[in-house]
Amino acid sequence: MGAWDPRKLGVAGLVLAVVLFLAVNIFSNGAFRNLQADLTQNSLYSVSEGTEKVLADLKEPVTLRFFVSRSLLDLSPGLGTYSQRVLELLQSYVDAAGGKIRLEIIDPKPFSNEEDRAVGFGLQGVPLNDAGELGYFGLAGTNTTDDQDVIGFLQPQREPFLEYDLTRLVHNLANPKKKVIGLVSGIPIDADPANQYKPWTVVEQIKQFFEVKSLGLEPEITDDIDVLMIVHPFGLSDKTLYAIDQFVMAGGKTMVFVDPYAEEGSRSNAAMRLPPDHGSDLEKLFKAWGVEYTRDKVLADLGLAQRVQAAVDAQGKPVITNYVAWLSFPADRLKSDDVITGELRAINIATAGFVAKAKDADIDFDPLIVSTEASAPMEAQKFRFQPNPAEILKSFKAEGGPLTLAARVSGKLKSAFPDGPPEDKDKKDEAAEEKENGSAGKPHLEESKEIVNLIVVADSDILADSFWLQIQDFFGQRLVVPTANNADFVINALDNLSGSSELIGLRSRGFSDRPFDRVIEIQRAAELQFRDRERALLEELKEVEGKLKDLTTKEDEGATVILSAKQKQAVEDFRRQIIKVRGQLRDVRRALREDIDALDGWVKIVNIAAMPAAVALFAIGLLIARNRRTRRRYAGSVG
Repeated sequence: MGAWDPRKLGVAGLVLAVVLFLAVNIFSNGAFRNLQADLTQNSLYSVSEGTEKVLADLKEPVTLRFFVSRSLLDLSPGLGTYSQRVLELLQSYVDAAGGKIRLEIIDPKPFSNEEDRAVGFGLQGVPLNDAGELGYFGLAGTNTTDDQDVIGFLQPQREPFLEYDLTRLVHNLANPKKKVIGLVSGIPIDADPANQYKPWTVVEQIKQFFEVKSLGLEPEITDDIDVLMIVHPFGLSDKTLYAIDQFVMAGGKTMVFVDPYAEEGSRSNAAMRLPPDHGSDLEKLFKAWGVEYTRDKVLADLGLAQRVQAAVDAQGKPVITNYVAWLSFPADRLKSDDVITGELRAINIATAGFVAKAKDADIDFDPLIVSTEASAPMEAQKFRFQPNPAEILKSFKAEGGPLTLAARVSGKLKSAFPDGPPEDKDKKDEAAEEKENGSAGKPHLEESKEIVNLIVVADSDILADSFWLQIQDFFGQRLVVPTANNADFVINALDNLSGSSELIGLRSRGFSDRPFDRVIEIQRAAELQFRDRERALLEELKEVEGKLKDLTTKEDEGATVILSAKQKQAVEDFRRQIIKVRGQLRDVRRALREDIDALDGWVKIVNIAAMPAAVALFAIGLLIARNRRTRRRYAGSVG
């Protein structure tokens, strides 16, 4: 048999290489379609463990319809980039759900059937032109029983909470029943059966999203309660405290509002001829749960103080002063990466307390609302009976640093009743039976079964109408105009707590549109180095141009002055000086960009050349290894 022709072998090898390359690509596209690596800092393009758990627990299919108008994306390039981010995350949900999520991408063109579907779902359209055409960028989800949930418009500003919003929507469709809020309140914030007083606005808004059950101060906490909301509790019996304790030990989600002085509540209770307010507490429970709070101290903060009219002076003029107990918390005092507070802009409170993690407590304590450095605890007694804001301000002294108004508390907790349910003096026999079997036939829990989730707020006036809204009359209708996000805070918290533990654990994931921090850093350093020189050159240029203008346009009785030879020479000198200064300006401005251009060059080299170089080095390594194996085989055959 004749020797192989090296040329034919080379051609055949090249053809086989091309065929193998195409085959590997086709195989990898099919076999590894779901295989990906998310190398972004906050894992923006992959779902969290909490979301994976929610998706894995889906019992029935969910259909997600992403309504995105192509015409809207064409008008807004930024929205186009964000739409790709949303689409990629939705596809991650489809992949992680194992066939339980079906995704539809719909372009609702104006006046089309698809637009009618978007309108039917209640999505929010935005104007595209003066012809009345609308664009859509929202999500509608449905389950097998025709329940639906929507995100009316996917706001790019809410990108850090995109995963939370999507997971919440899927979770709601998987669990469509309206959540139940059990309300235990020492002040009348909900309407009474006789309609003697109306519910506070925050309760009316809560009822738009949840079913609210008012339980009074001696509650029976039934199994249908999803979240327990406790407002200004005082004078609670051990039986009630035990019921709350065991609800929490069993994993019940709870939101507590305690207050050293409930101003609005005191006015309501005074009208009902109830005793004066001396603050509320859950001392026995807090102590066991690792939360520090005292109803004898008020959080005062000069940095957040609201301006109020304190009194009138000797001339009868109003005295306007800072009231250090009435505070307005701006966005930078609210936790920015928590779904409860991340999008809020302001929260108003009055004569609030503060909470902290107890020393050696084995809990996670995550502050949500925090005061400034210009804060301090003050005696609550100063504020309870006709306080004088001007006099209080005089005695105020900032100390102790920032204090926490509201916080998340989570962890494995111990019961405040380690020996079992408390005894009822009138029913000792029944108490003994309860101690053995637990309350209402339930076994006593000495510690929580699982991770407990609480939100503790050291103020109840945060709920009161007078501190966060104005009510106006609009042609006979009651128009509520919020001046702060107090109700949003409460509803966000209840919504978050009423979800699964996985949903509660989700946090902000950051923005996909990340700034070039290194470039910004270089720009700032260059500006500091060159801006003064640039400013001096500009002033010099302005001065020279002014002198030149004086020489060339000087007028005498309406006629232009004829320049002498010396003046003409001066004009030429000025012009040369202008050219020189302009050249120096260009050099300075070029220097401003030198480091940035250098960084840009290296980024391009890495992006364009790094991968081919890596492939080439890999191929060279394979070739060297193959040649070595060939030489070894050849040496072995010769030997």
